[in-house]
Amino acid sequence: MCEKPNAPLFWTIAKPGLPTSFAPMTIRSLCASGLLLTAGPSLAATRILQAFEGDGFGDWKVEGPAFGLAPTAGKMDTLDAEITGYANESLACSAHGGDAAKGTLTSPEFKLADRYLVFLIAGGRHPGKTAAQLLVDGKVVREATGENSLKCGTQVWDVAEFLGKRARIRLIDDESGPWGVIAADHFMMTDYANQKFPPSTKDGKPHIAGLVASDAIAGMTIPNGTVAKVVADHKNQGVTSPTALSVGEQGEIYVTETPRFRFGVADNRDHLYWYLDDIASRSTADRRKMHEKWQAKEPKTSLEFLTAKSDRVRRLDKPGADGRSAAGSIFADGFNDLLDGPAAGVFAYEGSVYMACIPKIWALRDQDGDGKATAANERVALFDGFGVRVSFSGHDLNGFALGPDGRIYGTLGDRGMNVTTKEGKTYEMPDQGCVFRFDPDGSNFEVIHTGLRNPKEIAFDEFGNAFSVDNNSDQGDQARVVYIMEGADSGWNMGHQALHSFHRQIGLEEKPVNRWMEERMWEPRNGSQPAYMLPPVANLTSGPSGLTYHPGTGFLEEEAGRFLICDYRGGAANSGIWSFKVQPSGAGMALVDAHQLNWGTAVTDVEYSWDGKLMVSDFIGGWAAHEDGRVYSIEATAPWRADEAAEVADIIARGLEKRPTPALERLLSHADMRVRLRAQLALTRRPDGFDILANAAKEAKGVQAEVNAAIIKALDDPRWRVRTAALEFIAGRKVAEAKARCVELLSDPDEFVRFSAIKAASALRAEGAAAKL
Repeated sequence: MCEKPNAPLFWTIAKPGLPTSFAPMTIRSLCASGLLLTAGPSLAATRILQAFEGDGFGDWKVEGPAFGLAPTAGKMDTLDAEITGYANESLACSAHGGDAAKGTLTSPEFKLADRYLVFLIAGGRHPGKTAAQLLVDGKVVREATGENSLKCGTQVWDVAEFLGKRARIRLIDDESGPWGVIAADHFMMTDYANQKFPPSTKDGKPHIAGLVASDAIAGMTIPNGTVAKVVADHKNQGVTSPTALSVGEQGEIYVTETPRFRFGVADNRDHLYWYLDDIASRSTADRRKMHEKWQAKEPKTSLEFLTAKSDRVRRLDKPGADGRSAAGSIFADGFNDLLDGPAAGVFAYEGSVYMACIPKIWALRDQDGDGKATAANERVALFDGFGVRVSFSGHDLNGFALGPDGRIYGTLGDRGMNVTTKEGKTYEMPDQGCVFRFDPDGSNFEVIHTGLRNPKEIAFDEFGNAFSVDNNSDQGDQARVVYIMEGADSGWNMGHQALHSFHRQIGLEEKPVNRWMEERMWEPRNGSQPAYMLPPVANLTSGPSGLTYHPGTGFLEEEAGRFLICDYRGGAANSGIWSFKVQPSGAGMALVDAHQLNWGTAVTDVEYSWDGKLMVSDFIGGWAAHEDGRVYSIEATAPWRADEAAEVADIIARGLEKRPTPALERLLSHADMRVRLRAQLALTRRPDGFDILANAAKEAKGVQAEVNAAIIKALDDPRWRVRTAALEFIAGRKVAEAKARCVELLSDPDEFVRFSAIKAASALRAEGAAAKL
């Protein structure tokens, strides 16, 4: 096992057999990617050629619409019944578009090294038209069809006569009549014909009883005691390919839309010829040069195609008494640069609308009250340099959350970054995702958690603990709930993906050993993992998207203290919202339980409105932008703390800055955590606010010193949460006077406090901390 080095190593080596453009590589990067473990091919007797898991087909070539752009679970809107008997969570199926749709799905060329090819198959019995085929020297030498059944059966091909030859597997659907569909899964090459397949895991978690059908959207289920309403759709308010939403202070809704998704925002799986160029890119300027280099390769790489469509932010009116927005209009558009997109995160806060759209984070502000932010002075790029690589579509900047420290937190997938902050610090991280934060004016940007693959949004509980959800890598691993800790590394590096999905492109015929899987880095804490990484809290969902936390008022009482996570799987039938709860465990967190809350819609984001309703963005389905989309709400017929929830909307709409200090003090005990936080932040901007928050003097002079003294005094509090919060403040603000106390608390009886003390002592470079540890 490679140990994680504490500093870069500058020796370089070239791995034999790799293209010269792939070398030299640093020892550290090889250690991170797992290449140092690839002395030879796996000795396993059975090799999985394609398991059809995840959000794409890897290096298999897709032609026509029938197979879509990714594997699917067994339940599809276009099928009369559910496919059964497939392996794990998903399979390849040509039912996208129904019987009439046609297409092919073809593997890259591979060497027939074992006697048997074994796989699962279902669908129509139309030889030559709905079939799985083996091609050798361009000719079909083996073929299998379904039996006019949606139950997968085992197919075994004896290929002994072709051993040593190069071959391809092709799934074909050229039939538009009844049973014009083919489905297949889990292709394996083996010397043992009687193979057993993994069972269908489907959701992998128990479903909650009590979900009932809703009249608002066909096929959708919602909790007992709730009502769903369509707030806005494509036909009436223009909602198109929505990715995220946020509720403004006046109740208006901002929705990011991505017409550029697969129509301007590319994906490496569609352009394998540029893969080595892509992983060589270390800045957005490099990526721009790569696009220019390949612009004549095919129509979808032309600069005209890549800039034809624009991503945007749509503004929806505050929903009326009937639950619908009266109108929708474009708040900001023109995001169609060669490097732009997708627009995948939005957050309305104190008059600004923060929008995440690679390569920039924008602050959009309607200065003239016309409901738009189109003028040059109404749109400011706070940061530039995200998305240095094409990677996979969807591995982007995502949504934001307001932290308990008043800073804005966000997430980035492994398209990477090369960002220079306002203060001049450069973060060059081209091969991993992260969590970052910054002050609302764009100052003090910093990365706090690394080693993530595709984290989708971030949310805080009422104690200030932060969580994100990270997607799987199509290798048989599962998506993860991640506890966000400052300074933590979750272990992911793009090298892990290269070794699995793109091993041929980097010069390896066989899939090599991969640390991500061999060391079980994607699982909750276990003995196989390297010590430097922070294990995930739990494995949950297949396609995590938007994330939120119950604010303390509104909706259902049983959802208080719980997170909601969207699970987008490409189609409505298999997608929906999970509810889950966590609790402290040692110095980390553990999953208490999880259940489905809302199912049957292609959800991409979920947020609570100020008055306690759920607001959900619905992509409708698919893995590409299209002329459809909607926003819907779910509200409780008897909301929890209904009076306080109604009061929240009024408080936020009227604002907090003009309220007298005593009124803000009263709001510090409000039932809704969003009100408490905003009242706290409003008080920090007043000289007399520190009287309430930290027993500081009313005079502005010397306030910080007295605040620091009050925070240090809080380290003696008998409650572990108070000591932890004080240490987090000390670490974040680098309160030098607390060095000695931080070292003392390295021996605190509570593990959470000890962990926070480690972070604070490290931030302060406290003398004696290492010896104490």
